[in-house]
Amino acid sequence: MRRIVLAIALISILIGVTIISISSLKVPDPLHSTSTVFKGKIAKDGNSIIFLKDVQKGKNISISLTPQSSLDLTNIRILNPKGSLLFNVNSSQQLFATINPTISGNYTAVLTNLKNTDIYTECIFGSAILFDSNKSPKVEIETILIGVIVLLIGIGALILWIVLEFFERLRLRTRYRQAT
Repeated sequence: MRRIVLAIALISILIGVTIISISSLKVPDPLHSTSTVFKGKIAKDGNSIIFLKDVQKGKNISISLTPQSSLDLTNIRILNPKGSLLFNVNSSQQLFATINPTISGNYTAVLTNLKNTDIYTECIFGSAILFDSNKSPKVEIETILIGVIVLLIGIGALILWIVLEFFERLRLRTRYRQAT
């Protein structure tokens, strides 16, 4: 029984670590990559500013904008850390753009309402690898979550094995003392 629990624990830990490692390779530096999501209202003659921190030179960044209505006209600008304009587009349709940063640092996306009424929009600003070929966000999180769950099951089984081993040794020690 104890050997089976130990085998299950070790196999689960190995599988969990493998799943997490393979999933993490698909997302660039998953602990430090960021994506910013804005979903909401932009007031008349107002704007919304979205920041993307710690962008590395040469690693693509993308912006995806989905207005609630095709009548909502939005100006999308992306500025590099020095304040230089990299991207400037007016759009009333779904927009997806990828930019190759020339310098490292914090990038800014500014969404400006060009309509005389409030508009509702959804915008994702992040690493290009976080988007698939259909221009919708990739979800590697589920795979990583499965790996974490399997890893936790393995750790729980390992703790169970340690407890069983402790009680078995305690039982053997008690029986040895009673025999002598």
